[in-house]
Amino acid sequence: MVTVKIHNVVANEDHKWWYCWDGTEGVFSLEFVQKLLADNPDETDFKFDIHCPGGEVAEGLAIYDCLRTSGKNIHMNIEGDCHSMAVTLLLAAPAKNRSANPNCSALIHKVYGCAYAGTADDLEKAAEETRTLQNKILNIYAERTNKSLEELQEIMNEEKIRTAEELLEWGFISRINSYNTNFKTNSNMAKVKNLKQAATDLLSRINAFLNQEEQATNFEHTDEDGTVLFTTESEDDTLEVGMAASPDGTFTLPDGRTVTIADGAISEIKEPEAEEDDETNLSEEVERLKAENAQLRSMLEEATNLIEDFKKETRSNFKPKGRTNSTKEAPTPTREERKAGIKEKIKNAKK
Repeated sequence: MVTVKIHNVVANEDHKWWYCWDGTEGVFSLEFVQKLLADNPDETDFKFDIHCPGGEVAEGLAIYDCLRTSGKNIHMNIEGDCHSMAVTLLLAAPAKNRSANPNCSALIHKVYGCAYAGTADDLEKAAEETRTLQNKILNIYAERTNKSLEELQEIMNEEKIRTAEELLEWGFISRINSYNTNFKTNSNMAKVKNLKQAATDLLSRINAFLNQEEQATNFEHTDEDGTVLFTTESEDDTLEVGMAASPDGTFTLPDGRTVTIADGAISEIKEPEAEEDDETNLSEEVERLKAENAQLRSMLEEATNLIEDFKKETRSNFKPKGRTNSTKEAPTPTREERKAGIKEKIKNAKK
């Protein structure tokens, strides 16, 4: 599996210079994805870890289409942020291959366009193009999640940061990753190894016990001399009325049962008449079942003890030291501040 980081802004390679103004190193582009696939022609699985602020809609849609038509197994995982166009890239993977870390965040919002000058017709054209791009994204959301277009439009209009739980509920991801660290580090490794071996041995014994009587008769039912009387379409010597069997006729089995076959199926199974030793046989069967029950209880108790031992050896004993957490968060720029920043970059670029 090839693992790739989507940590840069989604943008065309020709626009890389623009995003370098704020210290960004490179962009995540269609050109990069195409080269990645070309450099790994024999690789079938590609995993993308997302921590991305979003980016250009047209470029993101092109990357989405590239991944969806690549013939590869695509996996997407949100490491941190999955904002804006990155949400669409997330959906390039099938639902079962989409995951997220517990503390991730996703921003779903309406498409932003730029139109600073021009006639009313120019502005209307720009607005229509923006709506077209937004509808494309909404259609992808609806196709790849559990939400309708109307519900997704409402979510998009709210322009809120979404949690991993919300993404899971709405079908943007199929699972939230579990933590696999902070386990007990001073375990006796030899003891753990012995526990694993004991568990393996127990499973082998249970399997042997459960299968000790599975002896297939090859569908052939014979008399006491071994002569085949009839055959059934079954994996064992089970007989049931209605079961397919051949040939037609009435046959007496060694255990005394009489089986009647008509039109290729068992029509009647007649039990043998009671014999004097039936009570003895029943008593022996009861004793056999008691012995099996005791054996199963013993293995169940052994399995329970093994599980408890495993839990003791993997339970965390980590205790964090006292620390002070800051509750301050960096202020989120308003839409007007973002527009002002873009205008300032354009102004500086023309100088």
